[in-house]
Amino acid sequence: METETLRILQSVLEDIEANRTISLNHADRYGGVLGDYKVQFEGEDDLLHCSVQRVDQSPLDVEQAHRVVEPFFGCCPKGLVWFQPAEFSAHYFIGHDDFLRAHREAQG
Repeated sequence: METETLRILQSVLEDIEANRTISLNHADRYGGVLGDYKVQFEGEDDLLHCSVQRVDQSPLDVEQAHRVVEPFFGCCPKGLVWFQPAEFSAHYFIGHDDFLRAHREAQG
């Protein structure tokens, strides 16, 4: 897994486990640039949100967005991840606890 991807994932998982809000006030902790894409996590209460957009702000290909977030959502049951595409961004939603559980189970 790419270093920046791992950094973002670990930050999100650690803070969910510690019951900290995944806030846009700390956007650098929960997001970053992965190749040509910007990934950003945020969430309050029970719902975790991940957005993906191209760094150059051009229209986003949905299949490419799915590939970008695969390291984050690949181990999550597909029925628990809600996806909302838009022309310039893609948005993924899942319960904080479901996200944490899926990753902890995947780590064995």
